[in-house]
Amino acid sequence: MATVRELLEKARRQLLAAGVERPGREAALLLRSLLGMSEAALLAHDRDPVPPQVAARFAERVAARARHMPAAYVVGEREFFGRAFAVDARVLIPRPETEHLVELVLALPLPDRARVLDLGTGSGCVAVTLAAERPQWRLTASDLSPAALAVARRNAARHGVAPRVSLVAGDLTRGLLASSFDAVAVNPPYVDARSRTALAAEVRDHEPAPALFAERGGLAIFERLFGELAAAAPRFLACEVGAGQADDIVRLAERRGRWRLVARRRDFGGIERDLAWQRTA
Repeated sequence: MATVRELLEKARRQLLAAGVERPGREAALLLRSLLGMSEAALLAHDRDPVPPQVAARFAERVAARARHMPAAYVVGEREFFGRAFAVDARVLIPRPETEHLVELVLALPLPDRARVLDLGTGSGCVAVTLAAERPQWRLTASDLSPAALAVARRNAARHGVAPRVSLVAGDLTRGLLASSFDAVAVNPPYVDARSRTALAAEVRDHEPAPALFAERGGLAIFERLFGELAAAAPRFLACEVGAGQADDIVRLAERRGRWRLVARRRDFGGIERDLAWQRTA
């Protein structure tokens, strides 16, 4: 039987040849997730033999990663806000910057038993995290994709919040009375559809396009959203936005005349990433 070290070295060379960045760490991630080990434990047991059936599954994972399938899809999960979320090709992979959106919503002056709507929930990472962090809140998580809602349902059950997270199939706020919620959180598609070819192959070729791309320079969903909320607005609205979009989106809100900007935050890369408004009279 091959040892941990031997399998990792072979996988590292294969991933390096395929142009995968950080091939050694990627190989270690794929193997330790199979063995249920931490990175430190894997290194400490690098001389241990690996059972043939595990080695075969590892080889399949390495081959998929060499085809530039995102590691989160290969492994089947991604950590978000300290919790593991199931992910696959039906949903966008949760990004670290979206944790800032969760932090922003948690910081809003909401009631103890707040009702929060998560639009475009995807994997459910935002809605499930908010429900887990605030045990008295009730969440409604909507998505246009029934397939994505199936993943969100799995994650809500996984983290024990399913009774407080209602899943709804819908397009933005249609069919929902947004004014009945204390806050609406939205991480919409905001990548300019014209820039698709500039994205990394892992993103462009594997993650669901409807969750990534928007027309009108990436602003189309925001334009629709502010239009829909003109008739029935929640008390607070919190959004994740793309690089360079913050000013345009603030102007969209100002043109509607019923929003007061209360937060404008940058991510760790210095990009203005999150905006929040309070409804005015």
